Amino acid sequence: MRPGPRLMIVGAPKSGSTALFNYLAAHPDVRSHVHREMPFFGRDDEFTHGWDHAVGKYYPPSVGDAPLVAKHTMAMYDPAALRRIVDATPAVVVAVLRNPVPRAYSHFHYARLRGWEDAVTFEEGLAREAARGVSSPPQARDMQYVGNGVYAPHVRTLLDTVPPERLRIYLSDDLRRGALDICAELFDLAGLAPHEPDVTTRHNEGRAPRSARFARAFLAVQRPGSPVRRLAARVPSRTLYRARHLVNRLNEGRASFPPMALETAARLRERFAEPNAALSPLIGRSLTAWDTAP
Repeated sequence: MRPGPRLMIVGAPKSGSTALFNYLAAHPDVRSHVHREMPFFGRDDEFTHGWDHAVGKYYPPSVGDAPLVAKHTMAMYDPAALRRIVDATPAVVVAVLRNPVPRAYSHFHYARLRGWEDAVTFEEGLAREAARGVSSPPQARDMQYVGNGVYAPHVRTLLDTVPPERLRIYLSDDLRRGALDICAELFDLAGLAPHEPDVTTRHNEGRAPRSARFARAFLAVQRPGSPVRRLAARVPSRTLYRARHLVNRLNEGRASFPPMALETAARLRERFAEPNAALSPLIGRSLTAWDTAP
């Protein structure tokens, strides 16, 4: 059985993890999964099939014995997934944390883009959050705009689960200002040769659905039990993902979202003040800049 990934990004969503994943995947010696995320370690049914099965599902056929890099931004919130990553792989585990106020706003717009969220305004999405579970359906965790930004409990789990030599926690500002240094550190920790990726390319720029109704309808036909899902059951996962990704991209357009309402931003800063204060000593970083940033 081949070993698991050398580098595993586990969170947080909308914090720069996609950009970091692409920088790491640009290393000429490594291979990355085709899918946007690789939730293998958080899915009981997949994990029982073993890592070789995951490689066949998520990675290109040409992967060979190359070192692998992976990303699942919800793994940080799943203690069982973290334990599996630590016990079953040699991976260096990486988390990127962003100011939770703009992170929440960005995540709301991403949920609308994917068809998960039908609330028209951010404030409406926030009001609905309390009534949403975090485990069923899976997308419910993706609509925890405030909950996913309360980092301290999940960082404690990271610190308790991952050996310190295999764990790195960065802030999104670190990535923005020093992506090359971060990549150099991670390549070294993973035992890879030095490489300087192009860190000037932007990833996950703001996009909005051309038709929110189509985004929701397309999501519905992909749900387990739907006729389309049953017909597609025998299609290779990589092929299915590429087709789904193409359809999603055709329904996306560049977007420039208005600033968050000042009252909403102020309310969220107040909501996150205590969790941020609890996080600061855990990561040994001052987070006072988050108290006033929009």
